[in-house]
Amino acid sequence: MYSIQQMLPAIGEKPLLALPGIKMGCIFRAEKYRADGAITYKGHWFSNTVLNVGLDGLAGRRTVVPGGGSSSMLGYINVGTGTSEPAITDTGLNSFLAATNGTYGGLSEDSSVGDVGEGLPSWRSWQRTMAFSIGSCTGNLTELGMSNGSNSAYYNRQLFRDEYGDPTVITVQSDEGLRVTVRSVLYGPLPVGGEVAGNINIDGSTVGYTATLLGNWLSGTICPGYLGRSTGSTSLSNTYDARVSEIGGGLVTPNSRSIPSYGSGDFYRDVTLKWAPGDFVGNLGRIRTYFKNTSSPSNVGPSVFDVVLDATQAVSDTQELSVSFRRSWGRV
Repeated sequence: MYSIQQMLPAIGEKPLLALPGIKMGCIFRAEKYRADGAITYKGHWFSNTVLNVGLDGLAGRRTVVPGGGSSSMLGYINVGTGTSEPAITDTGLNSFLAATNGTYGGLSEDSSVGDVGEGLPSWRSWQRTMAFSIGSCTGNLTELGMSNGSNSAYYNRQLFRDEYGDPTVITVQSDEGLRVTVRSVLYGPLPVGGEVAGNINIDGSTVGYTATLLGNWLSGTICPGYLGRSTGSTSLSNTYDARVSEIGGGLVTPNSRSIPSYGSGDFYRDVTLKWAPGDFVGNLGRIRTYFKNTSSPSNVGPSVFDVVLDATQAVSDTQELSVSFRRSWGRV
């Protein structure tokens, strides 16, 4: 949800628009192996459960690339012997046994623009295999989860599942090791060129709008995988921004920004941008929002939403313009 307000005279914040939320999740597949390379068990893919503490991690500048360095929420795979069904309120495994940040093979990536008309949003995925050495996690394994550290700062938790989606036990012998392949997926709010239309209230008047995603932000380096850098930072170089303009006019940069502290369990970050009296004078018709700061205000690259008002709004040289908007995220 975004909001806008015009001040002098001051008015309360009004809702601007609501865009489809950014979603994330990942799936697992496990296998056992021996020193001679023999695969003694190969399971089926099954979905995880993203925890509330995992979503909070995106406000702590964590990333969602498997094994992606010290900031990754998927840097470690943890296994245990607990059996309770996962709940989003879990903070870790029921009964932790072992963890590893070892990897087997390289990191692969894939992405798609998708077709919103068929319910297929933009997405990007990262796949990596995390490996326990032979003899390092023996026993009857029932649960697993990814985290930023060994048995700490969890992103998700799930029970091992069979081909029917039922809980299963993986018994690892002393001469066996375990590999878990994790595929992390990030879903964009819209495909390139996708639009969201609606109505807002500005100074007591109902005004329609159309918001268009100008570029596939999942295909670039501004945000994908490093979502936490923009949701978790209050620095302009690592967060989000906006410009305003008349229809067809030049984009005007705000002169001040305010980003409130993140609250645990919110799963969103707000920012308020202000243009002092005289900074923007004219008929406001466009608000261009950036998921992360770009090198040029005219950039129409991967992170830009273009919000066009159906009716322009006059801003005089004695009025301060204030635009507030929200970036939110959640689980699939």
